[in-house]
Amino acid sequence: MISKKTFMAAALGGAVTLLLAGCSTSSTSNVAAGAVSESATASPTPTPTTVEALPFNAGGYLGGNATPTVDAGEVGKVSVVATAPLDSDGIGSGTLAFAFRNNTSAPISHVDFTGTATASGKVVASGSSQDTIPAQVQPGEAGFGYIYFEDTSSIPESGVQYDFKASTSPANTSSYNTAPLTVTQADNNGTSIIGTAANKTGKPLTGPYSVGIYCFNGDALSASTLDYATETGDIEADATVSFSHDLYDTPCDTFAIGVSGWFQ
Repeated sequence: MISKKTFMAAALGGAVTLLLAGCSTSSTSNVAAGAVSESATASPTPTPTTVEALPFNAGGYLGGNATPTVDAGEVGKVSVVATAPLDSDGIGSGTLAFAFRNNTSAPISHVDFTGTATASGKVVASGSSQDTIPAQVQPGEAGFGYIYFEDTSSIPESGVQYDFKASTSPANTSSYNTAPLTVTQADNNGTSIIGTAANKTGKPLTGPYSVGIYCFNGDALSASTLDYATETGDIEADATVSFSHDLYDTPCDTFAIGVSGWFQ
């Protein structure tokens, strides 16, 4: 486990193979861990509007050197487009990384997912997301997150279907809505990822400031972890926070990183 915040159970230490290019929620051919069911929030209008799929990190909030290709997803929905294999921590719990895309016509924030694992017609595990990046997602933009399952002992190695439900808020500056910081430096020195993020929202923010790190091998996600910035208090517009995340020997030459706080 590579996260220093053990209560979040955020590490995905295995050799994860999330195929982001060419995956689909309606097809199981590219999903190594199990089938992914159709999942989404309701469209903001009765008739779904086709939204152009934007390039990865179109909002410019993320740092790092990863440029993965992410599937277009379903029209009019916030949906999971691919999952990684389940990664168990050896003590009965586990995490499941995923990619999603916002195909609604409105920007969203405070993005949360719940997930269930079903085998042989029975729900065998349920959990919720611990963090998603970026903190605000534009129409057509992609993001990443992971589900934490407290008990994975009943999940079989094959024949699993994962179902997701997304919950979102409008992307505004209302009090305690999630606020994206812009990563201004993110360097991997071989043992840690060290960097800074600036508050370019124009509004004062409050902490804690989460740091979501996703490591890649090409378009394949290889690890995911959640940490926190050194600073925890209030910051004004244009102020910065810093972070230093120990990789604990986890390979992460190619990575994307997002930092978020809360509007005051």
